[in-house]
Formats: sequence, C-alpha cells, structure tokens
Amino acid sequence: MSGIAVVDQPVEDRVVVWHVSVGDGLESTMAGAWVLPADDDRIDGLIAGRLLVITEAAAGRFGVRADAAALAAAVRSEVDALDRAFTAHLATLPSSRRQLVRPRWPRVPTTATPVTAGDPVASGALTVARWVSDVLIAWGKTEGLRLARPFLLQHGGEAPRAYPPGWPQDGAATPGAAV
Repeated sequence: MSGIAVVDQPVEDRVVVWHVSVGDGLESTMAGAWVLPADDDRIDGLIAGRLLVITEAAAGRFGVRADAAALAAAVRSEVDALDRAFTAHLATLPSSRRQLVRPRWPRVPTTATPVTAGDPVASGALTVARWVSDVLIAWGKTEGLRLARPFLLQHGGEAPRAYPPGWPQDGAATPGAAV
C-alpha cells in the first residue's frame, strides 16, 4: 500500500494534495504536501495508486472517494467488536483466571480538528490529512493490541491489517461522502 492522498481544491486555480503514508499496517505518517496550479500535470502522478480522500471543495473535479468519517467509524466499530470478543473470551475462562486485564483501546477521533497550514490554501487538506493520520495511528495501536492477544487473532487473522474492515483496501474509487 502506497498510502493515502487527501485532495482539496479550495480555490479554482489551485489543487492541494497531502500524502499520508501507511507503513506495515501499524503506523501512519504525514508524508508531504503540494499546492499546485489546477492544471498542473503532476497532480495525476501524486494521486496515482493512492487511496483518495477528497474534500467537499474538490469533489466536483475528483469525484467522491474514500471517506475520512467512514474510516473513523470503521475503526470505532472494530474496536467495539474486539472489546466484545475480549469480553466473550473472558466469560469462557474459569473464575480463577478472570482477572485478565482489558486492553486500553485507543481513542478514535470522530471529527477533524481544524489546523492552519503555513500556506492558508493548504489548511483544509492539512486538517483532513491530520485527522486521517490520527485515525490510522489509533488503528495501528488497535491492531497492535489485537495481535498481542492470541485469542483475538481469530478476529482478523495473524497479520496486521492496513485498514479496518469496511474501508477501502486499495486506490479504487469508493462510494462515500466528501469531507
């Protein structure tokens, strides 16, 4: 997976692309930003092969793709499912072993916190990219907690998952709402 590109077009003559890289399914990093003329040939290369998260301002040009709010909801849903699986496992243990400590699941940010970029034109893309990055960091921590507990491996397999179930796994366009 080559990561995610957040695309915004806050003004008619500029496009902002902000990359969020995903490594080993367990970490997320803000990877780079470009503010380019709307007709710049480099835009296609910057978004090729990446999972696209498109802001509302850019949806007219780029279409609706992956949804950051849906990512947060998918991570939250998976955390809830894993917590239920933990509770179910605990119930199968003899009472002498029920002191097993519940995982401290990470907080999953459900909305974006506005961020101001050095170039104000890039602030919308930065806000969404930071939100996606924060959600993916929470996802990485969730996967780490899942993989550390053998009884949770049946819920998702033995390998780390780059994204939660129910969210696109590749760069294909997907239905969703622009953010």
